[in-house]
Amino acid sequence: MKAVLVGLSLFAAPLDASMAQTGDTLRVALEDAAKRAVSVSPRVVIAEGSILAARGERAEAIWPFPSNPTVAFDRTRRRAPTGDVYDFGWNVSQQVELAGQSFLRRGAASRRVRAAEVRATDARRLSSLDARLIYLTLHLAERRAALADSNATFAERLADMGRQQLDAGEINLLEYNTVVLEAARARSQADRAAADRRVSSADLGRILALPPDSAVATVELPGFPDLELPLARTLSMALARRPDMQAAILEVEASGKALRATRRGALPNLEVALFTGQEEGTDDLLGFSLGFSVPLFQRRQADVGSAEFDRAAAQAVSAATDRLIRAQVTASGARYTRARAAERRFATDVLRAASENATLASRAFEEGEVSIAEVVVFRTTAVATQLEYLEVLADAYQSWFELAAALDARPEELLELLGAQ
Repeated sequence: MKAVLVGLSLFAAPLDASMAQTGDTLRVALEDAAKRAVSVSPRVVIAEGSILAARGERAEAIWPFPSNPTVAFDRTRRRAPTGDVYDFGWNVSQQVELAGQSFLRRGAASRRVRAAEVRATDARRLSSLDARLIYLTLHLAERRAALADSNATFAERLADMGRQQLDAGEINLLEYNTVVLEAARARSQADRAAADRRVSSADLGRILALPPDSAVATVELPGFPDLELPLARTLSMALARRPDMQAAILEVEASGKALRATRRGALPNLEVALFTGQEEGTDDLLGFSLGFSVPLFQRRQADVGSAEFDRAAAQAVSAATDRLIRAQVTASGARYTRARAAERRFATDVLRAASENATLASRAFEEGEVSIAEVVVFRTTAVATQLEYLEVLADAYQSWFELAAALDARPEELLELLGAQ
């Protein structure tokens, strides 16, 4: 009887997130995991690499020359009765833009450099969010594994007690089979929960770039803030803070300047040439020439069409980003408000009622007022309640993290940004 009461008391106690750790297990805090994930994220490396490409484009855009200079050398032999003589000459030519395209290209390139920089910031935001969500998955997997193992241990003790009662003739075979099946089912759930925990640990180790044989564990998550979420102010703050929105606006400005520069490419360019040489071996030549490229057949229609497409695409991306941010803020804010309320109800009422039922069941079983099958029912209900509470926690934490990412902030900064209820 004492073994059963110990199991029920474990069951009635609040769920503890701690778990046995080996010496090789690395415990990581939430923010430390987010920082580490950002520092090793391939997404961030790629985004930072794109800045170099944009800077290279800007370096070429500062010159008002549509092409490189042309250097030519010519040598001519003249046959005369007195003998052969040779003419030679050098010619250097360069086209120069007259319509100010270089200023527009430079402005477009500068905005694309800035857009690439803020996209790198956005990559850090997304990598940090991914790390927090994977950390949350591991933390909840650890709690489920701890609960499932405690439940399985209790069910196995109850099965042993049932065997003793069956031998003593206190219960029938049907009741005994019920507790045996429940013990097997509980152990199966515990094994699967332990496997899920290991998978989640490996997933967190992956984004932290840890060796594959490393075991990662979490620590307690921070408490929830009670946030004031006025929709209009939250939306305006998100639109002003989000780097992907800033990048989209910069791309629209850059594509507009690039389109204007491309259209001006249909205007004539000045072509300047300088030549020098020697004629008949005695006469030194030095001169220059001026000319214009005439856009008669090639008026850059294809380039203009491509630039117009780029501007239309940039405008579409900007509008879609605006809608995405509004949807993310609205959805995550509403979800957090309701999930936080559900978590409070569970923490204050539902879990308390489940603990009280477990305590009353242990007392009634000791006094012989309930059967062993009824104890199984009470235990199953309490375990289901604890598991549902973990689902509520998952919704609350996920919506909190997503709301923070929607505002380009860390979760603990939201209270300062938005204020308390």
